Order: sequence, then structure tokens, then C-alpha cells
Amino acid sequence: MKKMVLALTLVAFALSGSAFAQAPSYVNNIGLYLTPGGYADPGADDGSGSCGTFAENEVFSVYVVLSKLTNPEVYGWEVKISPLNMLFMGDDVYGDHVNAGTREYEYIVGLAGPTFAVDGAVVVAKLQYSVNSFYNDISQPSYAFIEGIYFSLLPTGFPAYLEMPGSEGVELHPALGDPLNDFLPQLIINGDCLVVGTEASTWGGVKSLYR
Repeated sequence: MKKMVLALTLVAFALSGSAFAQAPSYVNNIGLYLTPGGYADPGADDGSGSCGTFAENEVFSVYVVLSKLTNPEVYGWEVKISPLNMLFMGDDVYGDHVNAGTREYEYIVGLAGPTFAVDGAVVVAKLQYSVNSFYNDISQPSYAFIEGIYFSLLPTGFPAYLEMPGSEGVELHPALGDPLNDFLPQLIINGDCLVVGTEASTWGGVKSLYR
């Protein structure tokens, strides 16, 4: 419990500061959204982007989207998606695939055929989560983080996708904030992002971090 409280405190500190500047030149991004098209406006006030509110025990879906892709085809992808203060309920990986990931929350997905990006974006999976007071502190927000897998395809350790069979992989960048920072959440549930104004220390400031 102490570890979780510390982690939540550090997240709140990160979101309220200005250390994570927007990097609009980054392409090949990976993000978590509450609707398949949420990547178009991650900070949408209607809860369709990367921030939303859900009741206790309500199961909600989160879509894993690759966006601003520099290649039109995806033959595979790898990432670790770690929830904090919420329960992972299941997933649905899209396409004819094999998921070789064996460690918790890791995906090492190979596709039998390519998935084609539309307007530079493709939805690769749907995840489901819930918040329960027996397992979670419902007085605190919940988050999900994007990380590289333990045995990464890339020497940088970043998430990656395959733009062609047998390739060395293309680096994917978390869609929010500085891609060199692993601690900034890509999904915020039951935070204050939908009920506050646009002060610099609230969601209005966080919205400017999205690429």
C-alpha cells in the first residue's frame, strides 16, 4: 500500500509540473484511449480520449492505438501495458495473431498478415479494466502506463512494431509527454481531468502534452 501511495503521489507531481514538454515532431506513437478514435483528441472533455470516469465495478474498454505511423502496414507489435490501482479484466488482440508474451501485461504479437493503417493509425487491441474497492483504493485515480517489454526487440528497450516481416522493428513512442520518461501515465481514470477548469496544473495543462 505504501508503494502504491508513493507511486500515485509521484504521478500527481509529474502531471502538475511543466517538465514534460510536448514533442510534436515525434511519429510512430502508441497510446491508450477510451474509444477507437480517441487518438484524434486524447484530451477530449467527453471522455472519449485518454481520461474518463467510471463507477466502481464497472468494466470499461481501453483501445491500444498506433498513430502517426511512418509505415502503412503493421505485421506485429510489442509493448507492456501496466495498470495502477485498477484491475485487468481481459483483452482482445485484433487480427489473426499469436501473442508470445508470457510475462504479466506484456504483448509480443505476430500477425499472419498485415494490419493496414488508416490515416496513419491502427487499433491493435482492446483491453478491459475495472476498479474495485476490495483490491483498489477508490479514493485515488487509476492509471495505465506504456513500457518496453523485458526482452525488447530494440536495443533502446522501447515498444516497437514490425513494418515488414523479419524486420528489426520500428520504435514506438508513448503518445503523452516526453518519450524518454517511463513514468507518465497514458490513461487516467477517475482523476480530476473531466471536472476541473483549464488551470496550468490541471487537465488543461496536461492536454498540451499530447502529440
